[in-house]
Amino acid sequence: MRLLLIFTVIFVFYLAILKRDVNAQQQGIDSEEGDAETFFNRTYSAHQSDLEKRIFRGYDIKKRPVKNASVPTVVDVHWHVIHVSINQKEQTMTLHGHIYMRWYDEYLVWDPKDFAGIHYARVKKWQVWQPKIRVSNSASGLASAFDFSTSAHVIIQMVEKDRAKVEMYPTFSIKVGCMFDFGDFPYDQNKCSVNLFATDTMAEVQLQNLYNIPPTLSFGWEEQKMKRIISDFKILNVSASQFYYGSGNVSKTAPVTGFELGNTWSMLAVNVDFVRHSPYFWSTIVAPTLVCTMFIQVSFFAPTVSLAFVINLMAIYLEFMFLQDITIKIPLYLSKRPSSITLFHILLISNIVSAVFHGVLCALCSTKVPVPLPIRKIYAVKDYVPASWKEEGMVVDYACDTNWTEWTRTARPLAGLAMFVYFVIMFILYLVVRI
Repeated sequence: MRLLLIFTVIFVFYLAILKRDVNAQQQGIDSEEGDAETFFNRTYSAHQSDLEKRIFRGYDIKKRPVKNASVPTVVDVHWHVIHVSINQKEQTMTLHGHIYMRWYDEYLVWDPKDFAGIHYARVKKWQVWQPKIRVSNSASGLASAFDFSTSAHVIIQMVEKDRAKVEMYPTFSIKVGCMFDFGDFPYDQNKCSVNLFATDTMAEVQLQNLYNIPPTLSFGWEEQKMKRIISDFKILNVSASQFYYGSGNVSKTAPVTGFELGNTWSMLAVNVDFVRHSPYFWSTIVAPTLVCTMFIQVSFFAPTVSLAFVINLMAIYLEFMFLQDITIKIPLYLSKRPSSITLFHILLISNIVSAVFHGVLCALCSTKVPVPLPIRKIYAVKDYVPASWKEEGMVVDYACDTNWTEWTRTARPLAGLAMFVYFVIMFILYLVVRI
């Protein structure tokens, strides 16, 4: 029993001493006394600091990142548009979003084995060389210097032994001038572009669309990401194109010779196609116009001329009210009169003519002036009226009838029928032009 107790004491003390020796041998992340997360972060941070010191030692941000000066730097560009704002009065468009740029740098290189297998480095935008880009049709004035964010981060990835890939994703807010034409209001469709160019010639810097893919649109989150209607307009399409400027001319053909490259600048464009979104045009403008047209027609079949004149005046008042609404909504710049406005003007003039017609008849009916003989021929129409339709006591000798009241009973329905045919033709022509 005493021997067993001695072995137990020795065994317990031996385990404690053995554990202390093992802990003494374990250091860093494997030590029980050490904080694995702190040790890992401290090590990664230290390696990153050493890496930045290494790659930026002697680095010149003003020098293009190529060792052979005759080789141009190719910059791939992709647009991510998150909002479009169109000002039809100022003839401007403002584009908001992010622009992705990628190129290769032959000076920002390192061996990942020397830095714990680190292949990526995240640095500030001002620490690396970057292409100088401008917007040729910017309408921001002095504020155009801030079209692109100056506080973007840059990711450097070591992909090859002799060069690293540099990626930059700054935000932008660009306001450009456009030439809108609202001659087809409210069905007008327009296009506006943001033209981007590099200040260096193509012998040094060449801009190109990343894999020729169109800009990415994201006007919202989740179910709103497919939103295309903004304010009074609907975005139909956003595309990207590339062209070249040299010797005062714009061309889509890339230069080939060294002389051409030294005198040509590469340009990229984001083209926004949009159409006016006016879902209430028919209910707020067209429908009231049709109501006014019905008033004109009803006036020709009113029991008395004075009532017809009052109906015409009421219709004119309503049309002037709706004309004011159209004038407020319609843009200022028009290359031609919109067909919808032309139709409205025709109806307004027709209503005024109808009011003048009934006003003159109302005045003549209150006088004893006889009906002139040439216009009495209109009574010949009554010869074609069925006998059952003729009123009792209807005058048979039309040549002797000089009463204006009797003449208006025949003339007004005929004028109303002619006006109806005229309106039908106008509406058909309007629909044909629109279709």
